Amino acid sequence: MNASLPVPASHIDLVERRTGVLATVDSHGQPQVTAIWFLLDEDGIIRTSLLRSRQKYKNMLSHPRATLFVIDGANPFRTLEMRCEVTFAEDLETTFFERIVRYYGQDPETFPAPRENRVILELRPIHVVTNG
Repeated sequence: MNASLPVPASHIDLVERRTGVLATVDSHGQPQVTAIWFLLDEDGIIRTSLLRSRQKYKNMLSHPRATLFVIDGANPFRTLEMRCEVTFAEDLETTFFERIVRYYGQDPETFPAPRENRVILELRPIHVVTNG
């Protein structure tokens, strides 16, 4: 990992092959949370693959901010919270979808998730909070 990334060295292990909880806000102001796989790339941007039909995608179109929260399974008092600005990028060839599925040790050809109508969610941390 690059030293310019927003995650302190003390918590970098929490973004490596972990599941995070993505929190968004729906059109009624109600929080919505979802467990996601994600990658923290060298450019400091957190990326994941989403279906355009999912509620979290619709939420972030209306409110382009989200929080990604990761907890250490061995120490529940050690956490990482990243408050982020949201943008989207196309993944027409599902290249990123395949990348993230492989990163988490799965085969994209047999992975039981739709491949059509995907988009790359890009989260740019603007505030990072660590505990533990």
